[in-house]
Amino acid sequence: MFIEKKSVTIVEIMGRHAGWLTGAAALARKYEGDHPLLIYLPEVAFDQEAFLKKVEEAFTKNCNVIACVSEGIHDDKGTFICEYDSSVGTDSFGHKMLAGCGKYLENLVRNRLGVKARSVELNVSQRCSAAMISATDQQEAVAAGVFGVQAALRGETGKMVSFVREEDEHGYRVSCGLEDVNQICNAEKPVPREWITEDGSDVTEAFVRYASPLIQGNITVPMGED
Repeated sequence: MFIEKKSVTIVEIMGRHAGWLTGAAALARKYEGDHPLLIYLPEVAFDQEAFLKKVEEAFTKNCNVIACVSEGIHDDKGTFICEYDSSVGTDSFGHKMLAGCGKYLENLVRNRLGVKARSVELNVSQRCSAAMISATDQQEAVAAGVFGVQAALRGETGKMVSFVREEDEHGYRVSCGLEDVNQICNAEKPVPREWITEDGSDVTEAFVRYASPLIQGNITVPMGED
């Protein structure tokens, strides 16, 4: 029997072995106790028993619990959680195509805790919501494009535009640089372990401070006459 007044929503977010996007869910919080109450990144091994305990703890604060999980969460043996419940194919790089951990956790919560549970896989929508980008994101994208074209006109090739973070007493700012694409392609930059809580169920304030400047400012989306 379900305890209808309690519910858990699992939001599965892309990121494979790097949890930057999943961690960014913390930026949606404004006050203590705001959702998501739980955030799980692939940089820390996922323990499903500990997860269930955290969900039960979260119910003491809110009868509705939202947990954001990276598609690449895995156990301490390196097995992806999505592999617990389905076969996993590979992409052109030979990487496992990750999807399904949200559905697995949905069933786990429903069966073990007896509460209403659902999962949400953002899928393509997290790649194409340009209308929701920040002004900072837009400005940096334009700057990277201009810098890249200028570099190409100077004869640079085999390079990728990078951002060099230059925070000082005046606040956040970046400049553009060039990096050898061979040093970047098929590589990953993980979230620092110290930016994740000890039990792996959330990000720290250091992560929030790092990511917050990237979402500042709003844009106006041009609308057609129709």
